[in-house]
Amino acid sequence: MTRSGTERAARRRQLLRALPLLAVVALVVLHVFGYPATRFSNDSYRYARAAYEFLGDDPRTAQDKAVTAYCTDTAKLVQRNRMLDQLEFRGPGGRAAYIAHCEKKYANGLEPTDPRYEKIFHTRPAYPLMAAPLVAVLGAKAGLTAVALAWTALAGLLVYVLLRALRAPPLLAVLGQVLYYATPLTAWGGRPLTEGPMLALMTALLLASVWLLQGRIAAGAGLFAAAFSLGLAVKYSSFLMAAPFLALAAVACLLCVPRVRHRGTWWLAGLSAGGAVAACALSKALGLPGMGDSLQDTFTLHWTRPEIADPWRALLRLNVNYWWQWLQKEALAPLLLLLLAAGLWGAWQRSVPVALCLAAMGLVGFATMAAHPLAVEQDRLYVQVWLIVVVGVPLALDRMWRVALARGAAAARRELPLSEARARPPARQPAN
Repeated sequence: MTRSGTERAARRRQLLRALPLLAVVALVVLHVFGYPATRFSNDSYRYARAAYEFLGDDPRTAQDKAVTAYCTDTAKLVQRNRMLDQLEFRGPGGRAAYIAHCEKKYANGLEPTDPRYEKIFHTRPAYPLMAAPLVAVLGAKAGLTAVALAWTALAGLLVYVLLRALRAPPLLAVLGQVLYYATPLTAWGGRPLTEGPMLALMTALLLASVWLLQGRIAAGAGLFAAAFSLGLAVKYSSFLMAAPFLALAAVACLLCVPRVRHRGTWWLAGLSAGGAVAACALSKALGLPGMGDSLQDTFTLHWTRPEIADPWRALLRLNVNYWWQWLQKEALAPLLLLLLAAGLWGAWQRSVPVALCLAAMGLVGFATMAAHPLAVEQDRLYVQVWLIVVVGVPLALDRMWRVALARGAAAARRELPLSEARARPPARQPAN
């Protein structure tokens, strides 16, 4: 190779190494631009209140600061909506009056204020604790959003590392990272909510599972234990659900895929099952809200109505109503279903054990939706299903590219003898 060719190859390698960081920069720029469109929700108010308490404020002061943040952001949202109204956009705004009215209305905190509902958020201390320093510097919404966005950026990089571990080419690994940033994983992960760190830690669990299946026991076990432990402090209900699904995937690998019956797979099964048992024991020891509390929260509108006698029967009936309507809506625009099918196929073609673990993480989303079949929140509740897309679709594209190259090479080999025969001079005829 000439010197100029060597230099071009070196520049290409440098660009490929820089692409993941360039994707992170693009993510941050887009979210800074779109920041005014994000909403500081009722849940965000509760995380902000906890962050102020971690900073040393007494409960009343923390509540008042969080209410002010909520009212200020809601006033901006009302103003944005008014600017798009064909009748009201020319009128004067009333942001200050709205904020004053909102703060007066919620002088005792945002509803619902039932202690049983408040307890749900007390079980999620890690996110407001991580955000507290930035909340002190940037304010409630900006501080919470910055932490969520940082975790989301990290999650995209973890997808890149995962795809490279599965021998995906660098460009397709970057595609997986970009897909993470372009799907509902980031639409929810970049908001001032627990979804950002929760989804990043679930992505870390998936990467740890891949490492364990590849026999990288020390790295895989360490990452799994760290991600699962922190995940319990971020949103323990989600990780309590993820552990048994990963354990089932590991058991299926041990039973059905002989080539992965090694220590790494046993470690994955043991860590997943042990994590589920430990999470259940921790929940019982600390008196954390369980599934029964979650169902009552759903069917009483956060305990603003009397509890119902048989929440499990109500859940079954609501699921029966929900899923056939969900399938009908998806059938009208089946993009998600097609992407899920392509993602599962791509992962299956690359590695059956990895496909089982990927499906397990996606099932966490569907199981969460089944536990809370609320149509108005479905995109947020089953957001984990998009992990199948961002990991599996690049693998599917890689598989199709390799097949196309193999077929092209085979066709060239078939045509080569014919071209050689045409190029060879005719044999001399013997003299009579």
